[in-house]
Amino acid sequence: MVMFPVPGGVLSESAHEYLGVSEFVGRTAELERLDALFADGARLVTLVGPGGIGKTRLAAEALRRAQHDRPQPVYWAQLAEVERDGALVDEDVVRSVVRTDGTEPSEWDLLMNTFTDDSTAGDRRILVLDNCEHVLDSVGRVITKLLTAVPGLTILATSREPIGWIDEYILTVPPLSPRQSLDLFRRRAERTGRPIPDDPAQIEIAEQICRHIDHSPLFVRLAAARLRHQPAAMVLRELTGDIDDKRMRWSHGVRAGNEQRHRGVYDVIAWSYDLCGAAEQLLLERLSVFAAGYETDGAESVRNGIELADVVAVCADDMLPPTTIEFLLERLAERSLLSTHLSVASVRWYVVESVRVFARDRLQRRDPAEAARMADRHRCYYRDRVVIGADDWFGPRERDWVQWVRSAWDNILLGIDTGLDDPDTAVVALETAAVLLATWIPSIRCGGWAVTRLTERALEAARGSPPEATRHRVRASAMLAWNAIWQGRNEYAARLLDECVTLCRTGTDADAPWRETAETDIGLPAPVEWTWGLELMLVRRDPRAIGVLDRARRKYADAGDHAGAEGSDMFLALCRATLDSRAAALDSSARYLERATTSGSNLSKAWAQITRSIALAKHGHPREALETIDAVPADQGADSDSWTAIWAVAARIVAKTQLLCAESDRRSAVSMATEIARLVGSFDEFDRTMGVAVAAMPLVAAELRLAMEVSAAAFGEGPWPEDGLRAESARRSQLWLALSQAERDVAILAAAGWPNSAIASRRHSSIRTVDAQVAGIRQKLMISSRNDIARHVPPELAERVQRESEQRPQRPRRTRGR
Repeated sequence: MVMFPVPGGVLSESAHEYLGVSEFVGRTAELERLDALFADGARLVTLVGPGGIGKTRLAAEALRRAQHDRPQPVYWAQLAEVERDGALVDEDVVRSVVRTDGTEPSEWDLLMNTFTDDSTAGDRRILVLDNCEHVLDSVGRVITKLLTAVPGLTILATSREPIGWIDEYILTVPPLSPRQSLDLFRRRAERTGRPIPDDPAQIEIAEQICRHIDHSPLFVRLAAARLRHQPAAMVLRELTGDIDDKRMRWSHGVRAGNEQRHRGVYDVIAWSYDLCGAAEQLLLERLSVFAAGYETDGAESVRNGIELADVVAVCADDMLPPTTIEFLLERLAERSLLSTHLSVASVRWYVVESVRVFARDRLQRRDPAEAARMADRHRCYYRDRVVIGADDWFGPRERDWVQWVRSAWDNILLGIDTGLDDPDTAVVALETAAVLLATWIPSIRCGGWAVTRLTERALEAARGSPPEATRHRVRASAMLAWNAIWQGRNEYAARLLDECVTLCRTGTDADAPWRETAETDIGLPAPVEWTWGLELMLVRRDPRAIGVLDRARRKYADAGDHAGAEGSDMFLALCRATLDSRAAALDSSARYLERATTSGSNLSKAWAQITRSIALAKHGHPREALETIDAVPADQGADSDSWTAIWAVAARIVAKTQLLCAESDRRSAVSMATEIARLVGSFDEFDRTMGVAVAAMPLVAAELRLAMEVSAAAFGEGPWPEDGLRAESARRSQLWLALSQAERDVAILAAAGWPNSAIASRRHSSIRTVDAQVAGIRQKLMISSRNDIARHVPPELAERVQRESEQRPQRPRRTRGR
């Protein structure tokens, strides 16, 4: 297809046939960059990106806009039909630019005559070479000759990889933004006669569809075309990202006006895949065992990015030697099959979901045994990383480990999930899950229930594992029990502990009542002792927990498990602070704080300060307790560690309650009672957001009940734990109903911890609009802080808040000196 010079910069009829078939969405930054490059007289600009990302439409739109300010001759050459293996590729490329029947003069002479015609000899002109990736060598030769021979020529190329000319400007064309892809999806849905209504639930489905198809303009159009045959919810169910994903079967279903390589998702990716060498194809297929990645707005900037060491460990072997992996990764990235994220000091790669689905299918077709082997290597690799990294927990490197777990979270869960079909692989999955649960990473990551469900499935799958795997089953069951305690499932936790003891005891006393032996070591492993001690402390408020936790600490230490020993020591100190004598509580908390301060672990230090504060408050030193808890930083060593934060709130409640008991001034007492009421409300917010039941634990509930009773007395009201709370609940319900539907949706996201900027992006509105909505919500709910919104969300919406919290974008962490 050819575009000749047209007076006034109007596109020719032939160009309209190719370029005028669809609307244009977004790309403001890219258009501005292209306009600047055209104005500066750049010689070669290449738009690079995967198939279907919109390179051709971007080129056409940029040229349309450029004509308004700088009318100039524009020529268009469509190279998609040029055979890449033809004997006369160079001539085919030239022939694509000029119309010729192959007779004299030669195509090259005609091309030179076109660009050096006397009527336009002094003008600048633009040549578009569209779809260059399959004829790069020939295109490179033609470009070099043209730019040498025609000084005023600018070449705008589109390709899935750079041309390779030394002065080439490379402009990477990114996916659409979430807002832009949703806008395009809704436009295309209207064309099918199946418009997406303004219902929030339907909008959310459309947003999820766009994310699963990588915000690719072509894939968005293909997904919208599916609406002719089924509703959006069914389209979303086709996008599983797994072996039952159906996107590779999609197509436009049109009869004309669309190139074969763009007919469906499969065709788009296969075109690039076929251009790869055998080693590149094999590595891409093996990369499909990693979780799909995507860019985020958070501190990590990329979700599920993998580094060179990860790829070498999982994918390298005799067929793909380790020394070749980095080059092959770079080649796949050059071909736009692998995405790259560059930070100041590192590079990470990721495969988007659609490419992963394609590559996984190819790997399975190549050799099912090879696919299983790669999955095993992936699973074992992330098991090893988790197990080894756990040694950094409660140490100077704990923050680095948490950050790694965050970035690798989906890969870690994928490794667990893919091991659930076989008893042997289920044991590997159990090892991973047990470490995650033991270090409360799921609670920091807001993924507690996900890991709980996977662990339960892994335990069921591992029942047929050999006897030597029993220790892994016991540890996983014990860790599952301790998480069940935090989730308020005390009976379930007790059953799990019973199962652990049954697996551990095989002698004649196997049926003896083990719960009566807290003062005696009956040979239980450290994880079981630890969870049993926590059950005694948190659920039963039983001082015997001190001896059980102390045994757990010693057993962990003897086994060389630093994290287990430190965790046991942490809760042993807390147990003594709450259930032991005054002298023991004060002495042990002081010694623990001194030791934790020099440990290098911010997490250990924060818990030591919490423990010391509780001991001081409960034993006559509430003011010193407040000073101690005030020293706990907002960032307790592990990013977004709301687990530690809520225990810091508990310590503050204990101290404030003791101060209130001794307060004689009415005004000061009411002020302090108001502060306690606000702090108590934090527990309700935390439990609903995290899906736990800390406030219902007898040890904690007793302190909260005392705080509410003392506060109610200060207010001069009736018994606050019953009547007062019911009245407060009714008042909050009435205030919530005063919000509009849009305000309720914003309030739920705010309660889930979404910043206003992320809410604006999610709802496709401006930050100013969301700021105004949040201000209105605060006014209607009669609260002074955005943090108090969660206390007004009705209980029936708690699951939605938790789900939104799990999807919350991570906030960038401020660094020192900024």
